[in-house]
Parts: sequence; C-alpha cells; structure tokens
Amino acid sequence: MKTLTVKKLIIPAVIATLATGCAELQKPQSLLDAEQAYSAAANNSSVQKYAADELTKANQTLISAGTAESAEDMLSLAYIGNAQVESAVNSAAAEQSRQNSIDLLTQKDELITASINAKKDAANQQKDAAQNRLLEMQANEAERDILLAFGQIEFVSGTANLVPGAAKGIELLAEYMHKYPSKTVALSGHTDSSGSAELNKNLSQQRADFIRDVLISKGISPERITAIGYGESQPVASNSSRAGRQKNRRIDIRFD
Repeated sequence: MKTLTVKKLIIPAVIATLATGCAELQKPQSLLDAEQAYSAAANNSSVQKYAADELTKANQTLISAGTAESAEDMLSLAYIGNAQVESAVNSAAAEQSRQNSIDLLTQKDELITASINAKKDAANQQKDAAQNRLLEMQANEAERDILLAFGQIEFVSGTANLVPGAAKGIELLAEYMHKYPSKTVALSGHTDSSGSAELNKNLSQQRADFIRDVLISKGISPERITAIGYGESQPVASNSSRAGRQKNRRIDIRFD
C-alpha cells in the first residue's frame, strides 16, 4: 500500500486556492439593480441637466463595485452606488419642480403684465376715441358756423368784390383751417341767370378764386383749397324773383 507524502498533499490545495482567488466574482442582484437604476437615470434629461455630477459619481462607484475583489466590497459599493443614483434622481426632480414653479410664476407675471397693458391700451383707446369725438363735434360746430356766415356773403353786383362787412365767413374759415391742418375745402362759385352763361361762369370762378386768394394770404396752403365756378348752372331757387336770384348768387363750401 502506497502512502502520500505531505508535499504531495499541499501542492493540489495551493493550486485550488489560487484558482478560486482568480475567478471573477458574480454580480449580486443588488448591483444589477443599481446598474439598471443608473441606466434609467442616465437616459433622463432632467437628471442629465440638473444632477450630472452626482450621476457621474454614482457611475464611478458602480464601476468600482463591478471590479471589487470581494463579495463584501461588491455589496457595499452596490449599496452606495444605488444610493447615489437615487440621490441624483431626487435632486433632479426637486430642481425640475423648482424650475417649473419659476416658469409658472413667470408666466403668471407675464399674464398679469399683459392684462395691465391691455387695460391701459383700452383706456388710452377710449380716451383717444373720446378726444376724437370731441374734436369732430367741435369741427362740425365750426363748419356749421362757417356755412351760416358764408350764407351772408354778398358780392358787389357784377364783380368779385365783397360788400362791406361780408368777410366774417372768410375769417372763420381761415381760423378753422389753421386749427384743423388735415382738412381741405372745396369752394364752388354760383350766380343767378342774369347775363350770359359764359359771363356768369367766369364771374363765379372769379368769386371763388377771390376767396381762395384771401385764404392763401392768411397762411393756408394752396394745396388745401380748390375753387371752381359753375356759373348759373346749379340754382337753388327760382331766378324769376329777386329773392331767388339772391340765393343763387352764392359760394358753396364742402369740407373734406
């Protein structure tokens, strides 16, 4: 019967021990779970934006866990890495929530500002509209006064000269056009049927031009005044009576 020496028994045991020490450790479930949690966090845009540094530390810890030399170190590092991943996710969620609140407050402020500006604009528009209505009323009143005054204008018979005291309407018209510089005026000269049609047309043109020239002399731009003579062609009363002929000898005004 053969007997084994001590030397022969020790060598196989040393070889077995070295083989076991060199074998790669199998990852525990906790490390696999931590790596999966890290992967999900790495694909989360909020975590990448608000917790990138924490996520980098978690990755380094999990890499160290995967190369740990003992199962105990692997479990410990897996726990730490998982905690770091959770911390990164929670930090990102908190910061995202804060940013959402800031955005909501900003939107609220913008809406309030827009509302205030809209009310101001509406108030200004109402004010402008009221002022425009007042100016329009004043302009209409001035136009009525001018028309009434022009109804009293008389020319020396057969001429383009005004009778004494008949210039009030022209003065009012000049004041009106200075006050409302965007307004223009059309002057229409008319006569009765006394005399020839050609003579009356020339006379009506001369009378309209006379008033136009007076307005220009008072500083009114010529481009704002048109003057046309229509002669006897547009009567407003019968020429068979003195009163009717007087009404037909007139200067009509149109405001634009």
